[in-house]
Amino acid sequence: MALFTTGLIENTPVAGVRPTSTFTVIITNDDTIAALVQIEGFFVTGATKTQYVLELFVMAPGEVAERIYFAQYDEFEFKFITGSDAIKISAWGKDAAGNLVAAHRLVTAELDAIGSSGITGATGATGVAGATGATGATGTTGATGAIGATGATGATGATGTTGAAGVTGATGATGTTGAAGVTGATGATGATGATGATGASFSASVNLIYVANTIDDNVSVIDGNTNGVIATVMVGDSPNGVGVNPITNRIYVANLISNNVSVIDGDTNGVIATVTVGTNPTGVGVNLIANQIYVTNFNSSNVSVISGLTSSVIATVTVGGSPNGVGVNPITNRIYVANQGSDNVSVISGLSSTVIATVTVGDSPSGVGVNPLMNAIYVANTFDDNVSVISGLSNTVIATITVGDLPNGVGVNPTTNRVYVANQGSDNVSVIDELSGTVIATVPVGNTPNSAGVNSLTNGIFVSNRNGNNVSVISGLTNTVITTVTVGNEPVGVGVNP
Repeated sequence: MALFTTGLIENTPVAGVRPTSTFTVIITNDDTIAALVQIEGFFVTGATKTQYVLELFVMAPGEVAERIYFAQYDEFEFKFITGSDAIKISAWGKDAAGNLVAAHRLVTAELDAIGSSGITGATGATGVAGATGATGATGTTGATGAIGATGATGATGATGTTGAAGVTGATGATGTTGAAGVTGATGATGATGATGATGASFSASVNLIYVANTIDDNVSVIDGNTNGVIATVMVGDSPNGVGVNPITNRIYVANLISNNVSVIDGDTNGVIATVTVGTNPTGVGVNLIANQIYVTNFNSSNVSVISGLTSSVIATVTVGGSPNGVGVNPITNRIYVANQGSDNVSVISGLSSTVIATVTVGDSPSGVGVNPLMNAIYVANTFDDNVSVISGLSNTVIATITVGDLPNGVGVNPTTNRVYVANQGSDNVSVIDELSGTVIATVPVGNTPNSAGVNSLTNGIFVSNRNGNNVSVISGLTNTVITTVTVGNEPVGVGVNP
């Protein structure tokens, strides 16, 4: 992961006009795999820095993206977080006429790779003036000679050879732009150049869904385009939670009875590693930027941290009693663990792998969903029939929303700001609008819905029905079930590679 900043860019008006009106950013992914990019923009008023741009997106290998942002502020700054060191960024300001502002042009090498500069502090008091040194003696002025009479002008001599060019003087102020001249006639079209090599192939949407069948000890792979099962992958004993890293195309399955995690290669649908974790692992959360996986161990009251690079446990974090669901905010690098036995949520710093806060929620919290763009966390309280909404900024509960009977799994679509809660006891899904904090629809599904996976690109929601041995596919546009897919025995965890 790489972090860059433009630093504070001065943009105060000159003769009543700001030099830069808009700020253009060009991002190029020179890597051979997809990479995540986050762009943040800030403007400064006095001593206050305010965020006004927050954009998170995935770039295909070889892709070039352009973003244009409003920039009519006295001072502004842009920060870039990339999932790959091969991401190249250039940026420049343009005036109101669309002309490049040379002073506000930056390429990757010019971006600051450390934290951004803070606001300039107040000027300190002027120090005591030192003593004035002694004045040196004035030299003697020579006498001015008498001016002679001007002689007659001689004939013009032959032109001498051109002397060496003098040092270029300072550039004068730019003059007013003249009126545009008449457009000349279009020249003849040149010959077509040779076709370049074909770029790497990359699908706009993978749209694969992974469902853990706890009785069959396998995972059903559903093609979201056809809503049919295209593969079945054998894993460990009693698979439960499923997590997906769409950048590395790896799927992580927590096996409850065999106390390990199966790592599936999404290209081959084969298990490529098995990682031993704690006792009775249940939930799986993935930080796709840091490439770290967080597994809740229900009966050892801790979380195993797995490196996606080495497929090995690199840390173990003690949390509350009977941890179950887990959600990750890759932007803030915070991990949220629902402790079913202690009725609270442990907040883990991904940087230090330590618990930095504990938030009390409802009775028997289970599933966790995170909207990284809103920095909001949704926790299903199974025995209270409601959802606690936690602010990721303050680590406090800011709302409680009543849903169906025995809520369990939670899925979030950050694109539409919709939250989907699987209610095991009432065989339906509550649809929450994040902006209003209310349930706007209730969708009947199958028998004992357990988990909800969301594809934010296709706006499809996939709900595992544990006692129905199938998956209900919900359209996020109409809030209706559009098809039902038969899978294995007692499907529970659902993971989506969008």
